[in-house]
Amino acid sequence: MKNESVAIVLYGDSSSTRNALTDDGFKPLADALSDAGFSVHSLLYHDSTAEQFYSSLLGHSAALIWVDPIMQGFDRRNHLDPLLVKAADQGVLIATHPSIIGTIGTKEVLYTTRNMAWGGDTDIYREYEDFAARFISSMGAGDIRVIKQHRGASGSGIYKVRFADYERQLLGVTHARAADQERILSADDFHLEFKAFFSDDAPLLNQRWADTITNGMVRCYMTGGKVGGFGYQESIALCPHPADPQAIRPTSRRFYFSEDCGLFQDLRRIMEVDWIPQLQQLHGIADNMMPLLWDADFFIDEVNANEAERKYTLCEINVSCVSPFPVSCVPYMVSELKGRL
Repeated sequence: MKNESVAIVLYGDSSSTRNALTDDGFKPLADALSDAGFSVHSLLYHDSTAEQFYSSLLGHSAALIWVDPIMQGFDRRNHLDPLLVKAADQGVLIATHPSIIGTIGTKEVLYTTRNMAWGGDTDIYREYEDFAARFISSMGAGDIRVIKQHRGASGSGIYKVRFADYERQLLGVTHARAADQERILSADDFHLEFKAFFSDDAPLLNQRWADTITNGMVRCYMTGGKVGGFGYQESIALCPHPADPQAIRPTSRRFYFSEDCGLFQDLRRIMEVDWIPQLQQLHGIADNMMPLLWDADFFIDEVNANEAERKYTLCEINVSCVSPFPVSCVPYMVSELKGRL
């Protein structure tokens, strides 16, 4: 392999001291890329220095992007993603290409894959009028649903919704991001609050509430079509408190495991053999366009089920900014990048 140059791109303005070559979360990857013969550089992206960033980007063979879709009022679709598409057209390998993020890296993938074995009861609203007409009327007195914004990170735009009073049409709403106490809204106030989510022509997703959220969540980390590691979190956002179902249990830390961990071999097998190929076929994604690093979160429906199809249900897929990640993913990422270049 010739001495290819790779940029690891983080978010930060000109005053930021972030550096992927020294940051604990990225240093193992940077070191492994360097050991494999790559020339590795850390680049910062900010809208205020976009043109300078683009010029620097063109000097690299590949760019690995770690920038959240929305943060601090910044939306990467406005400036960063168009620059990445432009750079890709100039021959820079972009991981991951914005077109792939738009295809499987938004909440809409829950709807497009709802008929796969990992899927479930999911609806979509592409216009506010459809949402206002159908959402509340589709709920029974005891139903609980989860409304998900099309794009977001760290629980932003994810809401648990139930009837606090069915007869009076009062809804209990809890936001995952803030771990708020439940708010009680009238139907009119509820519709008014969620109308704002349709302002950028993006849909809202409506997913069945999973009572099995109390079993914890498994995060499966992938490079292309290969599983590189796992994470397990006992308590996640919106998990009910065992002593009070209307209260939220504190979120716990995530523990990381390698791809060889015996606890998750059933998930590894079905992801690599069935579910990832099905996802690719459904969306027409070639192997060399799959994300260099992505993850899928799964509810554990039946803890001791012998079949993975009965055991796991997809919660969401993350593509645009997967961090932190298990160090076991690093060799897979280096190998995949070498193969693509």
